[in-house]
Parts: sequence; structure tokens; C-alpha cells
Amino acid sequence: MAITGNNEIRSNLLQCPRDNNDKIFFTLMDYLNNLFTSKNPNDILRFYDYFENRDQLIKWMRERPKGNYRIVEFNKDENDIIVVIPTMDVNGKFAKTCREEIFKGLHIIFVESGVGNYYFNIAHNINAGIKKALEYNPKWIILSADDMYKIDDVEVLKKELSKIDNYFVNQVFIKTSIYHSIPAKFGKPRLIRPIISAIYNRKKCKNIFDCLRITLIENKIEKKFKVKYYFAPLNSIAIKNGYTLISFTDFGIFSAEYIKKNQGVLFDDTFINSQEDHDAILKFFIDKNNYKIIDYKIGDYIGSSLGIGIDRDLRDIAGYIYLNYKWENKIPK
Repeated sequence: MAITGNNEIRSNLLQCPRDNNDKIFFTLMDYLNNLFTSKNPNDILRFYDYFENRDQLIKWMRERPKGNYRIVEFNKDENDIIVVIPTMDVNGKFAKTCREEIFKGLHIIFVESGVGNYYFNIAHNINAGIKKALEYNPKWIILSADDMYKIDDVEVLKKELSKIDNYFVNQVFIKTSIYHSIPAKFGKPRLIRPIISAIYNRKKCKNIFDCLRITLIENKIEKKFKVKYYFAPLNSIAIKNGYTLISFTDFGIFSAEYIKKNQGVLFDDTFINSQEDHDAILKFFIDKNNYKIIDYKIGDYIGSSLGIGIDRDLRDIAGYIYLNYKWENKIPK
């Protein structure tokens, strides 16, 4: 096992000193980030209310610190296939399952963010893990969430990848599950989308009427910040036919040669834990890169790391705001 780290210190991460009345003052960045990362949906609504327009919000997203991380590696001698996994705790049960069961024997690069890292940015951390992986000149770089479970043995994965020319194939998808390798589309919503969203979120709300109320609030925020395009499964009737692709979401396999052509960076880290993967895959398909689908299966414990709830749905809107901004202005990265 090897450990490296990022000890970056940002002044706007710190609280201002106490005054003579023993009051603590925070920077505006801290205040807004505390609202954004709150578990209370009302706090997140206050966060969106603070900004008058999309440009102000995106400026905040760009200036937001990226958080700290450390790199922890296992099996460094195995370098054809390297797995990059963001995790809160490298000694936690999810990370342990990854290295002892799912990817046993493979070179694993954990990017550990720690618990309570309120400036956590998954895109930034994964980019750091990819940068470290490229130092070993691998053929393939696998990006995986830590909250996964084993279905097929790792030898199946290795055998399937050994058949593929990584100079010709840029990305490999595995068998579709509910949360990865999903045929999807990116397009404008139909009028029925709010109702479908409310039904989809039924388990997160007290009742269907509460779901409709929350959906209408979300739509109001999206309208204010000019969100016009959304991702949805290919068979969804909520979204009109648009750009079609395959969404890798929490498990993706990329040729190291492809990532090198993109200056060693896969994700735009202005995104804050939402839509960075969709942004990357949208660019991948627009550029008409080669891909292949292999017969390998892995399972997902959906939301075990970042959670699933109305608070996360509201935070995800910020990702859609920035994604729509990039799409509208034809910004590739």
C-alpha cells in the first residue's frame, strides 16, 4: 500500500477569527456552501434564492474550493488495468469490499476525501486519481464508485479487456444495470415530465401531492436558471427524442490513450457532484469515439455514499444549470 496526499490549504476554506464578543464569522463562500450541502431542503432553496441569475451561480461554482484528498494505492505492480475509486474512508466496508472481493489483485487507486469534507468534489478527486494512474502507463483506467458489490469475478473483466485494442476502442461499457451502462437521451422535456418526476420520487416524499409540490419548486428553480435540456433513459416519455448515448454513471472503463488525448483530464470539476459524468459522456458521443460492450456484470448499492433524497435532488439542479450553460455556449470542456 502506498499513500500520497493533497495538503492544499485555501484561505476561503477557513473561518474568520473570533471578535471581542466571541462571535464566529464565516466567509460568504462558507455560508453559501453550508446552505448548499445542508440536509434541509429549505436551506438549499435559500442557496438558490441568493443568486439573481445563472452567471452568478456558475461563478460561485467555479470559485468554490475543491476540498482535500489523499491517494492510497494497493497492488502497485499490476498496471495494465488500474481502478480509480473515490471513497470517504479507505478503511471502510465499501472500500474493503472493492479491494478484497470485487477488484481483488488489480491495482487500485483510492482517492479518499474523508468524512465531513464539505467542499468535496468528486470530479476533482477522480481527475487526481486518473492523473496518478497515468504515471504507470496503463492500458485501461476503470472508474468505479465504492458502493458496489461483486457479481462476476474479476478474471472475467480481465479476460474481456484483453481482447480489445485500447488504441482503437476509447471506452468500454459493461452489461446494463439500473445505475450504469444505461442507454439514454439528452433532450427537451415533455409537458408530462413533472408528473413522471413526482411519481419517480414517490418514496422520497410524504405523499404524491408533496412530490408534486417539490417538483414544481424544482421546475421553478430550473426555469430561473435556464435549464432546458435533461438526461433520461432512452425509453422515457418524459424527454423528447434528442441526443442518444450510453451513460456509464458509477462504473466506466476508459482507454488510457483516450484520456491522454484529453490532456489527462476526464471531468470538468466546476460540476459539484452532479452531471460531470453526463458532461463527459456527451462529449464522448458528440466526438464519435469508438466504444465496445463486454459481458461483465457488477452490482450497485445505489446512493449508499452520497445518499438519495430531496436534498440531493435539489443540489443536482446546479449540475444541470452548468451543463445547460455549456451546451448552449458549445463549451467542450
